[in-house]
Amino acid sequence: MAGIGLRYCVYAPLTEDDEAGTHVYGAGKRGRKLINANIKINKSEAPLYAEDGIAESVKEFIDGDITTGLDELTNDMRKDWLGNTVETITVGSETEVEELSGKDTDIAPYIGLGFIQPKIIDHVRMYRAVFFPKVQFGEPDENAETKGQSIVWQTPTIVGKIYRRNDGKWIEEITVPSLATATTYIKGKVGLT
Repeated sequence: MAGIGLRYCVYAPLTEDDEAGTHVYGAGKRGRKLINANIKINKSEAPLYAEDGIAESVKEFIDGDITTGLDELTNDMRKDWLGNTVETITVGSETEVEELSGKDTDIAPYIGLGFIQPKIIDHVRMYRAVFFPKVQFGEPDENAETKGQSIVWQTPTIVGKIYRRNDGKWIEEITVPSLATATTYIKGKVGLT
């Protein structure tokens, strides 16, 4: 499968009850436009040697790393993804200014995160809708540079961890020929109408 794009970021806060073995997602939202999403899955591997060879081999999911580039990391997303605080303050004559603050005590919540990846499979356009049921992001690194003779876009990148949800799932996905079906699927995962 050859990916040819990336679109339609969605997310929702995740609450799990480990004793009851249940989970629920809060209000789903659209994220900003994705530039890239790089996923690395970390596995535990254990071969069993018998009679001078490998008799059995097990590879199990441990967790994953997800690095996403976005056109913008809004205050609303920083609040939802990182646990930062947003409040309205007055600055000079401006009375409705949003101030974002991050504290050392902020705890990034778990969220469900999804997106759609257009692909070409056997010369047919397909749409892979991917949902990671439990992701936790960390504060992003930032850099800025002065403008020279040519414009250099400076966009945020944020890194998170992919975990197993309390039912053991760490990924859910479909690949279909219809963008409408892929969109309906991914919206349904976070309760967007």
